[in-house]
Amino acid sequence: MEKYFSCMLSGNGCYSAYSVIYKNDPTSHVYIISDGDDLERAVFFKRLIKNFRGYGISVFNPFYDGAADGIYIKNTNTYVLSDGGSNRISPVLPGAWEKYISIVPSKNYPMQLQREIIMHKLREKSFYKKGCEMLKTASTIKDKIHAETADSLDEEKLIGFIRRFCLRTLKENHEQSKGNGTVRLLSSVTPLGLHTHYETVFDMCDEVTNIRDSTDFVGAVIMGIIRDYAAAEKIPFIMSPTYFSSAIPQFLIFPSLGTGVTVSDESHILPFEPRRTVNAYRFLYENEKTVQTDKIRALIDIEKRFIDRSVMSVYEGRDERYKYNSLLEGFSDPDTAKKSADDLTEKIMT
Repeated sequence: MEKYFSCMLSGNGCYSAYSVIYKNDPTSHVYIISDGDDLERAVFFKRLIKNFRGYGISVFNPFYDGAADGIYIKNTNTYVLSDGGSNRISPVLPGAWEKYISIVPSKNYPMQLQREIIMHKLREKSFYKKGCEMLKTASTIKDKIHAETADSLDEEKLIGFIRRFCLRTLKENHEQSKGNGTVRLLSSVTPLGLHTHYETVFDMCDEVTNIRDSTDFVGAVIMGIIRDYAAAEKIPFIMSPTYFSSAIPQFLIFPSLGTGVTVSDESHILPFEPRRTVNAYRFLYENEKTVQTDKIRALIDIEKRFIDRSVMSVYEGRDERYKYNSLLEGFSDPDTAKKSADDLTEKIMT
């Protein structure tokens, strides 16, 4: 079972992947879930995942916790997606997007309860906005780190490595099947820090090349060029962007080749053994000790502090969500949500 995030906080605001999760395939079936509080939706998706185990499921998670926010059932080419929060589905998308499923009947909450829920939701939104602002500041500092490192880059040596990697690892092993790049969010800032769905990465890759780079500059250059090469050669790939930019890859996975590339540093250690580890400093004129000046180390520490503040903001936002969900406990109807999941399962299967 593959797991992805459906949205993430970034330096450019909340980035939703719904626009790339579904490509408006006319042969697919898409069901949009409406109504239901968080508990009811959690019960609904948990039941669906259980019902469709063994059918090639991709699970999409919201950034604030591990609950499902949508699934894709490969064997039936069916999407079941939640329409709400940061995952707003555009009403201009035609066709299958019209199939809305209400998992529970609409409820009439007392006026005082509605006011309290609105208050907590506004506070939740403000905390997530603050988290994005912290990441924006962190990305500005990262730009400064990149600028400090760029003058030491041995471009000829770097391009030589990238050329050899693309020709030997990608082109020589690439089959005749052609494809395009796909964006999937494998990492996200969560209340527990930067979390990555490593189990999905590991399942899709027999081998991984890891670029070790505390400044992230060399890694960003390598990943950007490899992505552009794969796109030009139409080699199918899955790209997972970094927290500060939806344009820069943190992971590049080539499913048809069973290989992947990622960038890591001291705070982002892979939980599995990569086939190859490349030290980014080999592509700099200066050695590691010279390049890691006090100024760069200080900037890296500041960047990490802003990331930590962003994590705390997400934690506080999730806390607001827990508060208004607790207010709805007496109104939730998990049994009906479970039955709706079973009914939809039968509909999809037939």
